[in-house]
Amino acid sequence: MVEIDIEYVKAIAQEAGDAALGRMDGITYELKADNSYVTAIDRDTEQFVRERLAAKYPDFAFQGEEFGRYGAEGVPLWAVDPIDGTTNLVFGIPFWCVSIGLIADGQAVAGALYMPRTGEMYWGVRGQGAFRNGVRLQVKDRDTIHLEDTLGFTSTAIKTLNVSALAGRIRCLGSIAAEVVYAARGTLCSHVGCREGANDLAAALCIAHEAGCVSEYLSGEPFELDTIVREGRTRGAFIIAPPKMAALLKTLVKERSTD
Repeated sequence: MVEIDIEYVKAIAQEAGDAALGRMDGITYELKADNSYVTAIDRDTEQFVRERLAAKYPDFAFQGEEFGRYGAEGVPLWAVDPIDGTTNLVFGIPFWCVSIGLIADGQAVAGALYMPRTGEMYWGVRGQGAFRNGVRLQVKDRDTIHLEDTLGFTSTAIKTLNVSALAGRIRCLGSIAAEVVYAARGTLCSHVGCREGANDLAAALCIAHEAGCVSEYLSGEPFELDTIVREGRTRGAFIIAPPKMAALLKTLVKERSTD
């Protein structure tokens, strides 16, 4: 088991997030090759996080959303999204976060996720639980969906899946990591994503698993984080939710017909 000073990781996430928050006046953006937004805040935050992690864990590899991978293969990997929810950041929507996850032996083994606009710090370590602002997270499971239940879907999932067939309220927060930890907290009943990146998921996935959620592809294929890291994105639509809710959603959520 990899030993991690999670307090050190949390401190990095909070310092990075608070610094980003202080730079939001007059924010400008550029378009990346995939037409998504990127800002100087994204790039500077990633450099800061990488340098701070390398100072304490020089033998670990690092993979960031903006500058890619550094370090050897076959060692623990920091998977970082410096600002998950950049579009929200640009437009002043509060759901964005600094996400720092650690992957070892194909598993999300630790993570810290800080949301500066809402003052929320989430963290988890494999086998040691998950927490929000010091309160331990434990999901409440159920196998029905009420009209007022909140179901988290990314924008891509909403566009490609039959969300209109579901009871409940569909919510897209604009930050994959935030949606996953909100599922771990119980604020959302679930997170459903489609072709999302390892950097977005690594920290939140550890937190969700430690809170009692499962992660499953709709197809039934194994949801393997090392494969997601290698291929860059998840292979298709997936659910992160408490076990009974995940099983229910797998029977209800389908690819939308193009006929």
